[in-house]
Amino acid sequence: MGEKNTFMEIKINDYDETRHFRALCEDHYNVSRTCEYEKNEMRHIHEGCEILFVESGSADYFIEGKKYHIEPGSILVISSQAHHFRRIHELPYQRYGLTLLPSYYKSLITDPKLLNVLKTPAPPIFEACCTHVHPQNFHEMVRLLTILENESRHPGPFQAEMERSVIIQLVVLLFRAFHYPCENEAEPHPLNARMQEIKEYIDRNFNQALDLEHLSRVFFLHPATISRSFPICCGMTLKKYINRVRICQAARLLEGTDRSIEAIGEAIGYDCVHTFIRQFKALMDISPLQYRKAYRNKNIPPGTC
Repeated sequence: MGEKNTFMEIKINDYDETRHFRALCEDHYNVSRTCEYEKNEMRHIHEGCEILFVESGSADYFIEGKKYHIEPGSILVISSQAHHFRRIHELPYQRYGLTLLPSYYKSLITDPKLLNVLKTPAPPIFEACCTHVHPQNFHEMVRLLTILENESRHPGPFQAEMERSVIIQLVVLLFRAFHYPCENEAEPHPLNARMQEIKEYIDRNFNQALDLEHLSRVFFLHPATISRSFPICCGMTLKKYINRVRICQAARLLEGTDRSIEAIGEAIGYDCVHTFIRQFKALMDISPLQYRKAYRNKNIPPGTC
């Protein structure tokens, strides 16, 4: 039992809300340990990839409309910019959380197989591979989370190198723990690299007027080529991806500022507030104002799903 306590150094709900929000919006990663004692519901979307390590309780998550039931020993990965809804069933619902910004983890990890670990798996794969993770593997990953959190709070020499090495270890352990079934890898699409460049351009310039003609001029590609290739390489249409990036940014502003709905819509690239509200409701199943009220009334720390 003495050994088990060595990785329980992260206190439950041990965060400063301002620091926590800043970390999720600006920092490369964020580690948390949270517990719910009420059966509250939550809708959320954020830029970072989120990984939940469940200690106690149970809950259902609906990620992009697909259901994931988690219990103690489950590890759930929520992809970057994936809309998710949570409903708690058994209390107390306690879990560790790790949030990683895509720009950061993609600078550390280049192997596509490891990068796939940081995407939400299909429900059948999750049920087969990500629930009831072996306790030894679970404890080892929590130990690494503790090292990472201690490093962020009490940095030592070569802090960046230590953080990178711990995160890479975590991702490799996740890959090993999940035992994803081997699949024949498809040939990479010849335009994949260009479509990834377009995605990154949208991520940086979401508040500008983005359309096929503009992107065609920037990347010297025919509009039809972009329209046809983007969904193949990126899993959704160009218009849907642009709206998703903007709504993700809107959620951050609704949580962290008192700016008006009109001002937020304009700040993220919508000319018409009604278009912003319509697109937000289409993705989140709730209006921007309702989202802000629900977030503040329940006092849910950003990113603690």
